[in-house]
Amino acid sequence: MINLRPHHGLCIQHFIGKGYSKDFVENMRKTINLLESNENSKITLTVGVDKICSFCPNNQENTCLSGQKPESYDNQCLKLCNLKTGDILYWKDFKKKVQDNILKVNKLNEVCVDCEWLSICEAIYK
Repeated sequence: MINLRPHHGLCIQHFIGKGYSKDFVENMRKTINLLESNENSKITLTVGVDKICSFCPNNQENTCLSGQKPESYDNQCLKLCNLKTGDILYWKDFKKKVQDNILKVNKLNEVCVDCEWLSICEAIYK
C-alpha cells in the first residue's frame, strides 16, 4: 500500500525524468516502477506528504512549504474524479479515473493551474 497525493496521479503519468533533484527523480522512477510493475498495487489517497514528496525540497519535516497550492491540486483532482481523501483503490483504477476525468477531457489546467511543471505536461499533448 502506497500513500499517494491525488495530483501525483497526474505527475506520474507525465513524468519524463525531470524534477527538483537527482534524488527526487530517482525516487519518482522507483515509485512509478513499483506502481506499474504490479497491477494489484493499492494506493491510499492522501492530502498531505506522500512517498513522492519524500525527496522534494519543499518537504520540511513532513510539511509542504508550498502551502495550500498542492492541497488545492489534490482537492480539485479528487473532485473531478469523484473520490475523497482516504479512499483506497488499485493504482490501475485510479490511473484510469485520472485519465477519463481529467486528461481525456482537457481539465489538466483546472487542477494544475499555477504548477511550475505544467508546461512540461502540456508539451506532451502538442
